[in-house]
Amino acid sequence: MTSNHNANPKLAKRGIYLSIAAYIIISTSKLFVGANFHSNAVFADGMNNFTDAFASIALLIGMILSQRPADQNHRYGHYKIETITTLIMSFVIFYIGITLTKDSIISLINQDYDTPTPINAIIGLASGVVMSGVYWYNNTLGQKLNSPSLKASAKDNLADALTSFATALSVILSRTGIAWLDGAMAVIVGLIIVKSGLVIFRDSAFALSDGFPQTELDEYKHIVEDIPGVISVADIRGRNYGANIYIDITIYVDPHISVQAGHDITEVVETTLQNTGNITAIDVHVEPFR
Repeated sequence: MTSNHNANPKLAKRGIYLSIAAYIIISTSKLFVGANFHSNAVFADGMNNFTDAFASIALLIGMILSQRPADQNHRYGHYKIETITTLIMSFVIFYIGITLTKDSIISLINQDYDTPTPINAIIGLASGVVMSGVYWYNNTLGQKLNSPSLKASAKDNLADALTSFATALSVILSRTGIAWLDGAMAVIVGLIIVKSGLVIFRDSAFALSDGFPQTELDEYKHIVEDIPGVISVADIRGRNYGANIYIDITIYVDPHISVQAGHDITEVVETTLQNTGNITAIDVHVEPFR
């Protein structure tokens, strides 16, 4: 069995640091502008970003804890802490989405409309642009490192960017006399955030229950079956530990080759699979072909 644990924890933390800094700056700006320039929507969006700052801090703590070395009680390490933190984060996002949707519907029904000043639209647009940049950075980095925390954070960043743009649009429309569109847009954005939370929950629960995409297993199987000396793949299984992928594979080989020859084939299988991407550990079992 070979092992090559993810060597980019510092790189992954950059995305979380960026999210925390962006959320603190944006939430402070929105809370100040919304409270002093008569926009409940901007103030509420600022509270949303303020909550996200705490969620990102929790995410960072989970990422740090997941890098603790293996011990007597955790032979495979603590990598699943990162996915557990992502699961918790999905509940936070879902709660924010439900709350925003509920409050927006109530305001729409009660026709509780405000006429905010133009600075609210400016802060909303600026926040949307900033969060779009943070989303692009975290999504790119998350895909590169196969980090569930960064991928989840990127989804949240995108939801916040959409919320900021929608808030800016609602400010502009409310000043043109179409005030009811403000509440309608807020409901749509709330539902987008709810969907984001559900997707993150689905992906986290899938990983924590040792689910693994069959398409990826089929791809690995075809790669191994092309290796000289491998007659066929009898069985292949995979699981995720945070950003790390563990593969268990059983191969059929010629029953007449030596033990050393069989071992040499397993070494080639391990090296080949590790070169395909973020596979951390591979356990190869050899069976004689009959």
